[in-house]
Amino acid sequence: MERSRAVALVEDVLGHLLEGRGERPLSLIREVYVFGSFARGALQPGDVDLDVEFDKDWEWSSAFVDAISDGRDGYVPLRRPLVGHKRGVQFIFNGHERADFPMTLLWRRGDDLSTALERLHAIKADPAAGRAERHAMLPQFEGLDRWLPRLHREHFVEAIDSGAIVVERLTLPEPEIRHLLHPVVEEHLWGRWPESSPLYRSAGAVFAYLIDRGVDPAELRLHGRNVRVGRTLYYAGFDLRYLRGMQWALADGGGREWIEVVHPVKRGDLHALRVVPVSVSKLNQLNWLAA
Repeated sequence: MERSRAVALVEDVLGHLLEGRGERPLSLIREVYVFGSFARGALQPGDVDLDVEFDKDWEWSSAFVDAISDGRDGYVPLRRPLVGHKRGVQFIFNGHERADFPMTLLWRRGDDLSTALERLHAIKADPAAGRAERHAMLPQFEGLDRWLPRLHREHFVEAIDSGAIVVERLTLPEPEIRHLLHPVVEEHLWGRWPESSPLYRSAGAVFAYLIDRGVDPAELRLHGRNVRVGRTLYYAGFDLRYLRGMQWALADGGGREWIEVVHPVKRGDLHALRVVPVSVSKLNQLNWLAA
């Protein structure tokens, strides 16, 4: 997009924030930072990347857990009042401390709008600015790096280079009626997620992929829950929520593979990583998912 449009989008976000800062949930926000190509001065940035730092109280945490459990985006209550339905702004939340790239402060609790806008307009355009170098990248991660943090990418690369695992990029198939009416699949999915949820769609796609390969879906542990009581040989997770359990699952747990849908979506391609253990002994020597 043109830089002028990007500036206007951020101005709108700051204006909405200041207008609603006295009411929940915007009253929880402490700071707003900008990063990425816009912050470096790119004349044609992609989306504008903003980091929102906010306080989590009991009410917020409870609502967030309920949303995630239902397969909904728990950050919508913060995102929607800031941007409405406009496109072009991408948010991360409470990412400042773990960020391995520079961020520029736009607003801090107590600042007025003019102060925030002054900081925004102080970011100068730079015709030489381009996309930042991406670290720990493999072809399998292309297009997923927004949702797959550098720390996780580094752990994957270390495990691959050591010969502990191989990682394959998948585009999962859309489930057909025959997949969803499979008695094991139907029993597990019933009541777990609404059919409109991206997690329901992702689960159906994982089941379809395994069934078409001749795998018994009863042997799957899906997003933290066994499909059936008994032997578990296959694992799948969504949105990195259970990724820390992968090392145990593929080593001590005897798992044959792990499928991770990095970013579940309601529409469009469902991209996933298929991780297969090569050497359990080498996998056990790593500490790559403990960080």
